[in-house]
Amino acid sequence: MALIGLLGVRFAAAEDGFRVGAQAALEQWNIDLGLVVLNQYDSLEPSAKPAFGALAQYLFELESESESAMFVGFEAGVAGRSLSHAQEITVAAVPVKVTGEIRSSWDALWVVGWDFGRVTAFVTGGGSLAKAELAASGAGLQGSDQNSHFGWKIAPGVEIDVGESSVLQARAIYARYQGKKYTASATQLGGGADVDVDFEPRAVGVQVAWLYKVGRLFGSR
Repeated sequence: MALIGLLGVRFAAAEDGFRVGAQAALEQWNIDLGLVVLNQYDSLEPSAKPAFGALAQYLFELESESESAMFVGFEAGVAGRSLSHAQEITVAAVPVKVTGEIRSSWDALWVVGWDFGRVTAFVTGGGSLAKAELAASGAGLQGSDQNSHFGWKIAPGVEIDVGESSVLQARAIYARYQGKKYTASATQLGGGADVDVDFEPRAVGVQVAWLYKVGRLFGSR
């Protein structure tokens, strides 16, 4: 909100635009696991998997006397994925099969960029929400649990104009999410008590997006 206030005077003379489109990404996730009671720690490292979704941006172009124009704005995105990885870890000398799954992510990001003509450099950053599920079986553990992980994402990138009404973007992604506790029922271990598993995901990847320029939402200035 403070940034909006500082730039509000300049927005009055700026050109704004709304863009919508599709995105695709190739992501490498890493999931840190921890069985705190047993002081047992491990990680799941699934192979890189694709993700697909939708993207929308609202940009304010700031007037400038230089050859490169600066713009700021907002971005909202959602992506679904079929990222599931099963791995065997040892708990109290007994193998346990743990499966971690990342189902979707939702982003609300700031956008800052510099337009050099047909090529634009930009950085997006802000909040992200990932939906995940964890299942465990073995060593008396049985069951699954779901949770939402809040975190942050940063992604520098470039875009080029494709005709008069669309752009093509490519960016690198880094995201990190807060740890959450998942509960697995223990039928033998711990006298039948539930066992909490810490689950902390993070991701790196590359993303491409095609965006169509819808135009100004509030008419001409």
